[in-house]
Amino acid sequence: MKSSLSRAPRSNNERAILSLIRQQQSMPKAQIAKALALSAQAATVNINKLEEDKLLLRDAPVKGRVGQPSVPFRLNPDGAFSFGLKIGRRRFDLILVDLQSTQRASVSLEVNEASVDELKVFLETHIPQLISQLEPELRSHVCGLGVAMPFDIWQWQATSDSAKNPLSQWQNFDLKGYLESQFQLPVYISNDNNAACCAELSLGNPNNYSDFLYVYLGAFLGGAVVINHQLLEGKSGNAGAIGSMLNAEREQLLSQCSLLSLQSEFDNAQLGISVYELTDSQFAEHKRLVQPWLEKAAEAISIAMHNSLSLLDMQAVIIDSPLPSKALEQLKLLSIAAFARLDSRGLRSCEVSLGVCGEKAQSIGSAQLALSHHYF
Repeated sequence: MKSSLSRAPRSNNERAILSLIRQQQSMPKAQIAKALALSAQAATVNINKLEEDKLLLRDAPVKGRVGQPSVPFRLNPDGAFSFGLKIGRRRFDLILVDLQSTQRASVSLEVNEASVDELKVFLETHIPQLISQLEPELRSHVCGLGVAMPFDIWQWQATSDSAKNPLSQWQNFDLKGYLESQFQLPVYISNDNNAACCAELSLGNPNNYSDFLYVYLGAFLGGAVVINHQLLEGKSGNAGAIGSMLNAEREQLLSQCSLLSLQSEFDNAQLGISVYELTDSQFAEHKRLVQPWLEKAAEAISIAMHNSLSLLDMQAVIIDSPLPSKALEQLKLLSIAAFARLDSRGLRSCEVSLGVCGEKAQSIGSAQLALSHHYF
């Protein structure tokens, strides 16, 4: 499965043009040149090259008040594709996205405990299947495979009640080597919460915050930090690990804020509901059960907000989760209220908003890893 797009990344000017068009959806050449401070000649040369390589398409000419009609350019969705793989403790998610980050295909698998052998069977079955769904002439346009997974996944076996053997397999498994050898694609691996934040940076952040704390409430509480529109990864790619912050009882925040703990509440009540498939109507129906959990989770998030603002003077906190919209909105309001009860003297307040990607944030973000490496 050799990819013809396993080539060098695009030039800086080409990447800037592609990123700008992705942000604006479509733009004429003159506006691109002005926005990027490029000469007319430089803009023409770079746009022509991108068009020649089938990464850009021309839209219908737009008539202005004076002069010739302008021709907007947009991304060619078929110009490139990328796989995104989310490795969770109890679930695998694989998606295929195009150059516009539109999901073309996806498949998921629920597992008791994520094992290396289960992952191999899952990928060796489904990656060829998803590629076969593309037109034959497009199959070589797959530029890579991005992977999002928990930092040191093997450390969490006790916390998640997972059997020791499956998760411990990951410690000495050369995941990148296996994937590159098996599928002949470039592979990019990231902390799962950093990947989710990449999705928010690429496809969300409608308020265009330049500096923010990203909070993702998934199986466990996690986060990421963005400074000057750039993800701050740290020396080992684990910056923003807010779930490991301590509460007043000197316990990690993830111990009081996780979807796994809510799932345990559902299982104990024998509801037969997956927290990852919870709907607004189910949230309303079981609010007496969910509400105390939301309040406890909001307290943990408020501590993470307080600690983070103490170190970094950020514009905003963005909260995202697979939770349904009404539950997520309530979590935001409860987090704001919990933060207001803390002693925040010496700190500047910040805005709190919701992310846009939800359950797919980590999967979409993982797919962005390869696209970003090559094109943006």
